[in-house]
Amino acid sequence: MDIIGRREMIHLPEWGGFFIPAKIDTGAFRTAVHCDSYSEKIIDGQTCLEVHFTWEEKSNPIVVTFSKFKKRVIKNSFGQTEERYCVRTAIKIGQRTIQSDVTLTNRSGMKYPVLLGRKTIGKKFLVDVSHINLNTFN
Repeated sequence: MDIIGRREMIHLPEWGGFFIPAKIDTGAFRTAVHCDSYSEKIIDGQTCLEVHFTWEEKSNPIVVTFSKFKKRVIKNSFGQTEERYCVRTAIKIGQRTIQSDVTLTNRSGMKYPVLLGRKTIGKKFLVDVSHINLNTFN
């Protein structure tokens, strides 16, 4: 079992070549990823989800299109339920790549653009809360 810290840099390889700071939250059930906006579009006769991300203040928006997606009702940290889009994607933490469902929401008011929940880290990782950034991408 791999050990991760309470915060890690992660890579979303299917979404582009960038690294994103993530907070590991064993109290959260699902993983949430920041997005600025999204919309359903018809592409080649198929409904797709077009998602716009901006990871850094001065960077250009990144647009990712998902052909497979669903909507989920999520209870947020304030106890309120909200409907969010959910996509399945690869998440790389250190040398390990896993597949996980992530929900899309605007986390612009949060310190970390990604919150990794226990459904993602599950029995794959052990969290050492006394450390941060234990994993590197060699």
